[in-house]
Amino acid sequence: MPRVLTARFMHETNTFSRVPTDMAMFRRRDFHLENEIPIAFRSTRSAFGATFEAADKFGWTLIHPVSANPNPSGTVTDEAFEQITGMILDAVDTKGPIDGALLHLHGAMVSDSHEDAEGEFLARLRQRLGSEVPVVVTLDLHANVTQQMADSASALIAYRTYPHIDQYERAWQGAELLERAMQGQIRPKTVIARRPMLYGLDHGRTQHGPMAELIARGEALESSGEALVVSVCAGFSRANIRGVGPSVTVTVDGNSPQGRRSPKSSWITPGRRAISPRSNCCRSPRRWRSPAAASRVTSRSSLPTTPTILVGEAMATRPHS
Repeated sequence: MPRVLTARFMHETNTFSRVPTDMAMFRRRDFHLENEIPIAFRSTRSAFGATFEAADKFGWTLIHPVSANPNPSGTVTDEAFEQITGMILDAVDTKGPIDGALLHLHGAMVSDSHEDAEGEFLARLRQRLGSEVPVVVTLDLHANVTQQMADSASALIAYRTYPHIDQYERAWQGAELLERAMQGQIRPKTVIARRPMLYGLDHGRTQHGPMAELIARGEALESSGEALVVSVCAGFSRANIRGVGPSVTVTVDGNSPQGRRSPKSSWITPGRRAISPRSNCCRSPRRWRSPAAASRVTSRSSLPTTPTILVGEAMATRPHS
């Protein structure tokens, strides 16, 4: 039976808050260890609920050291970050070998020593697991996704609703992708595109408008099989860090012809045509009062022959080479 590491280590860090997030804050709300986790989450429509259902369906042995999800608050203390990270890494060392990982993170955690706390955590985990073990991560739509996160994870799957009501569905999507990866059917790899700005489109509102349109385009690429996952994140501007801001990540199959070609150039490219602020999806003029008014949400017209998700100036540029 495949041994799958799963954990929830989430925090939306407001670096302007003077209230530090220490272990007492973590333990105050929604904190569970080891065998407390299935008791709390089995048969729930949550990320962990989906994870347990997937384990039953696919015959996984789950390793679940911790679930930590405190209220949004100030910077996470080094002690808290190291303690919870240590719980997860210790599980890799003592309960391995690990065949795959399905992790539930936020994507906007900042600690005293690490502006990109999730990137640091994932890099340490990747070092422990090695390069071949698939690591699938679910994220909040308001994640500040970084290059280090994309490099360390096999796939990044962000929520698609705000308010967030699709944690269960995204975890199932991640579980199915992880199972295919562990079976050797796919080799997921993720690329990222970002733009130096604070706010995502309409602050990430998904009911209608440009953010909803971009998410729908990503889902169309997934449904057609042209990409495994497309995630659009709005970022979290209350984190005063270098990596703040919106992003688009695309996960492709490294075994496919497209995946073997340089995905950084063929899957995420600057947009060619744009929907102006006066288009039907952007009727509210107040959304465009900032300097981002000149930014545009791209359409899929004039697509190149290689399957591509176009990212406009308001969202991203070419990823780092």
